[in-house]
Amino acid sequence: MNKKLLTVGIVFAVISVICAAIAVYIYTDDGKVKGGPDLKDASSSAAEDAPYVSPVDFEGLLEKSEDVHAWLTIPGTDISYPVAQSQTNDAFYLKRALDGSYSINGTLFTEHLYNSTDFNDPVTAIYGHDMKSGAMFGLLQEQYSDKDTFEKHREIIVYCPDKELHYEVFAAVPYSKRHILHYYDSFEEKETVDEFLEEIYNVRAFGANFASDIEVTSDDRILILSTCLKGDISRRYLVVARLKTELN
Repeated sequence: MNKKLLTVGIVFAVISVICAAIAVYIYTDDGKVKGGPDLKDASSSAAEDAPYVSPVDFEGLLEKSEDVHAWLTIPGTDISYPVAQSQTNDAFYLKRALDGSYSINGTLFTEHLYNSTDFNDPVTAIYGHDMKSGAMFGLLQEQYSDKDTFEKHREIIVYCPDKELHYEVFAAVPYSKRHILHYYDSFEEKETVDEFLEEIYNVRAFGANFASDIEVTSDDRILILSTCLKGDISRRYLVVARLKTELN
């Protein structure tokens, strides 16, 4: 068994156990981390010829962990958290806060075996727990399985130290437990992106929503937000978006 496959198995086994635990325990801490953007002042307020200055206090965040590489915000929601990536253990942040201490909330994270930290990959996946308290991705399915709130929250912003990425949500669907980045070989070939898009658009399930005003192709850079499916911890719930604007 190769290293990638073994790591995938471990990570998803741990995710399943944690999802089961989340169904039992009620966690009252909101899991918020200081240092996030002030959305009233953020995004595109600087002059076009000025160097990009992130509204996120990455200097302060990096004092907590050198693994933090981005901040994810969904405007109009309570979802606004740092994103980390361990360079040695992709399961590390499943049950750890940004400072490495134990936390049932975990931390939003990407996997070093499959994604870089610059969001330049064809497809980047960010994982977070479906917390009963609403923390992390606990409200993701509730907001995107309803058509009205799906339309209201079509924008996702990812802040990096040197740039700002605005994504447009085009699909939100229940999905299998399959590890997407492993199954599609990190989308190294454009054909695999097309296959994934076709699979997403073919989902017919309660809670699935799609945007009718945009066409997504393998030329787009895609972001996946992945969490446990409510009521069925053996499956996932995905919010899928394409990059619309990059500010740097």
